[in-house]
Amino acid sequence: MTTPPPSVDDAEWLEPEHLYHQVGSACEIDRPVFQGDVYRGVPLPVMPSTPPEPGKVLVDFVESLVMLVPHPCQCYHGDKLRPRLTVAPVTEVPHYDNFGPERAGAMDKFALPDLPVLLGGKETVASHVADFGRLVSIPNKYLHTSRRVACLSHLGLGLLAKRLLRFQIRMPSPLANTMAYTFRQWNESFVMQAWIRSNGGSLKGFSDWLRTPQAIPALDPADPVVPGDYLDGALDVLIEEISGKRPG
Repeated sequence: MTTPPPSVDDAEWLEPEHLYHQVGSACEIDRPVFQGDVYRGVPLPVMPSTPPEPGKVLVDFVESLVMLVPHPCQCYHGDKLRPRLTVAPVTEVPHYDNFGPERAGAMDKFALPDLPVLLGGKETVASHVADFGRLVSIPNKYLHTSRRVACLSHLGLGLLAKRLLRFQIRMPSPLANTMAYTFRQWNESFVMQAWIRSNGGSLKGFSDWLRTPQAIPALDPADPVVPGDYLDGALDVLIEEISGKRPG
């Protein structure tokens, strides 16, 4: 968790045990809202197929599965979620044949194999895809961690970045590169979670703490250090430092 893997085999596909960090009822409610999360029961608008006349128009909403797509910096402004967050609708599929034998096709889709869903009050798994071609921005209050059904692993975040780059700008990138690019944010998610646990469920004050010199004896007993400078190599120390604090 604290250091990136020395090398990663390139891939266009990940099996569930490598794709997900947490799934179903194992998803922790105090983990921050984060890129790649999948949520159930999110109301999405059904847009009319023809342009409506100006003025008030009735629009139907359908409860849907969605994946949160943007980079964490586009999800948060300081300690608060941005008012609107961009999501991709997630739908069940019978198979992944359109991804091709090398799993490099269907660049507008992100495969979510064995995604847990609730049917008749029971948790089951089914094949799903997130659709990058139908992105929509919704109020952040539409997403709640009690309705999260999956969090991506570091490998999963790397694969998401890799496929987004291919879809948006047709830029090929090895999985190792996108994992290295997402490494700092991956570590930061655990520090954010520690802060939430130690501060009454809130991120208030987290950004200032991360960027302001702090006296952390385990890192430098003589001088204050900036915690954010140590996300790459001292994750456990930062988590322990936060966990020892109490809401002030």
